[in-house]
Amino acid sequence: MRKLIAVLMVMVGLSANAQVLMRKGADNPEAFRLARYSFCVSLMPTAGLEAVSYGIHCLTSEGKATVRFVTYESFLRQFGGAEPSKANPDRIDMFEAHGINQFTLKDLWKLRYAVYPFGESKAQGWGGQNGVPTSGQMQILSQYGLEFLGSAIYGDNLIRLLKDMQDTKWVGEYMNAK
Repeated sequence: MRKLIAVLMVMVGLSANAQVLMRKGADNPEAFRLARYSFCVSLMPTAGLEAVSYGIHCLTSEGKATVRFVTYESFLRQFGGAEPSKANPDRIDMFEAHGINQFTLKDLWKLRYAVYPFGESKAQGWGGQNGVPTSGQMQILSQYGLEFLGSAIYGDNLIRLLKDMQDTKWVGEYMNAK
C-alpha cells in the first residue's frame, strides 16, 4: 500500500510540474500573439525519403525560431490557400499571388543534388557532387538566408528563391557557380 501511495504522489508531483511547464508563457499571451509564421523549406531529406523538407517557420517575439515540418502535400495545400495555415491565415493562393509555378516546389532538390538521390530516377539536378552544393552555390543560397546546409529558407527569401528558380538565366548561373 505504501508503494502505491508513493507512486501516486510521484505521479501527482510530475503532473503538477507538467502543468507548470506547459503554462510557461501563458502569463504572457501577448508573446504568443506576436509570433510570426511563414513557409519554409530545408534542403535536408525527410525520414519519408523526400529529398527536401517542407515546414512552417515560427519566430516568437523573443526571437526564438522553431520549425514544424509538414508533408509536401500539406505544404502545397497551405501554400495554395486550400488548407488552414498560421503561415497563410487569409488563405491566399501564394502561387498565384507571387507568380510561382507549383511544380517549382518539386525542383528544390536540384539545388543540392546533381542526380536525384532516391529510387531509380536518374533525373539531373543543379547541385554539386555527393549531395553538397559547391561553395559558389552555397554563396548564392546564402542570399536567400541559408546559413548552412541544414538551415531553413523561409518567408520572403523562400518566395524570392522560388521565383528565381523559374528563371533559366538564374539556373544557369547557379549550375555554373563553383
